Amino acid sequence: MIFRSRTVEPVVVPEMSTASRTLSVLGGLALAAAALRPRPNRFLSVLALATGSYLAYRGATGRCPITEALEEHFSEHPELPRRR
Repeated sequence: MIFRSRTVEPVVVPEMSTASRTLSVLGGLALAAAALRPRPNRFLSVLALATGSYLAYRGATGRCPITEALEEHFSEHPELPRRR
């Protein structure tokens, strides 16, 4: 069979608090807005724009795909503590 069903139990990640979401959106929008100003180093501007956009997305949705991926990866190791 090409597709296998998922045998691993999904990791439960707590949702972000309202204060954390608000700070993430505001910080992300401020960083993205600051990145739009012309600068001599375009790489840093693109990096700041990408980071600000991600923070705004994270705050708007209340989910952090990076944290979820890390939780899923480390949940396979029983000796490491898991966040619940």
